[in-house]
Amino acid sequence: MHPTIESIKDKRVIIFGDVVLDHYVWGDVERISPEAPVPVVRVHHENDMPGAAANVAMNLAALDARAIMIGIVGDDADGQHLRELLQQHNVDCTYLLAAPGQRTTRKTRIIARTQHVVRVDWDTLLSYSVVRHSGVLNAFERALPACDAVIIQDYNKGLIQPALFDLVKTISKPVIVDPNRYHAITYRGSIATPNLEEARILSGVACSSADAIAHLPEIATGFFARHDVESLLITLGDKGIALCARDGAVQRCPAAKAHSVYDVSGAGDTVCAVLAAALAAGTPLWPACQLANIAGGIVVGKMGTATTTRAELQELLDAVGFIA
Repeated sequence: MHPTIESIKDKRVIIFGDVVLDHYVWGDVERISPEAPVPVVRVHHENDMPGAAANVAMNLAALDARAIMIGIVGDDADGQHLRELLQQHNVDCTYLLAAPGQRTTRKTRIIARTQHVVRVDWDTLLSYSVVRHSGVLNAFERALPACDAVIIQDYNKGLIQPALFDLVKTISKPVIVDPNRYHAITYRGSIATPNLEEARILSGVACSSADAIAHLPEIATGFFARHDVESLLITLGDKGIALCARDGAVQRCPAAKAHSVYDVSGAGDTVCAVLAAALAAGTPLWPACQLANIAGGIVVGKMGTATTTRAELQELLDAVGFIA
């Protein structure tokens, strides 16, 4: 196994972020409802998966890294189920805290064969008071000394508060910030990992979504002007990745095309997880980004929130050639 992949094992990575229970309903469509012009999905099975920041933790665990999940769930059955799912996959949930009176966010996706029919969300937005009284920032501070890297995952559910970044700026280890397009705060970290649309919005650059890739240098400049990060890794979907530096340098890597693209949900989580694990293992930034890009190419070939393993990474690495 390549040393970069081998070195990921047992690295301790904190994931601080909004967690979700992803509920999948799988079935087939054979007719249109007589009650309304909508398909009738005949269900044949259901399953649940940890989602949002919890999916990042699952990706780290699948790589044999030691994932430490820090966040808030509701004091309810969904919260307990989410905790159990994470623990079954060796994610440390010591600091996954249950907030009384809160409901765990759940997203139900109804899928007919490979076609995503509809998504139903039960969203919970955490208030400042709930976050402050939960003790989650104290938990974060207690976990920091033993970690090798930190991921801040913002899904705009209320957990990410300005006080967090006053703490993050004191960390000397790699800090990966996965921002949310609707949560304009001052990011402090080693590297931010938005997708192209998030980067465009957070940069303040006035261009259309369709033209954004042609404005990468301008978007990077705008992002650095607004956010306190050392580097910017923009995921470009089927166009791969772009690593942008404050001095204006942009490095591009095309997407790995070993699989047909079926489902891009969760691919950004995989990129973030592999990048953090590789940096925690001491891998230089550009090779770590290339490895993360390869991992993202694996999970888009899988339906639903998915993960990849070190063995799968090695297999694709052998197919596409290694990173420089």
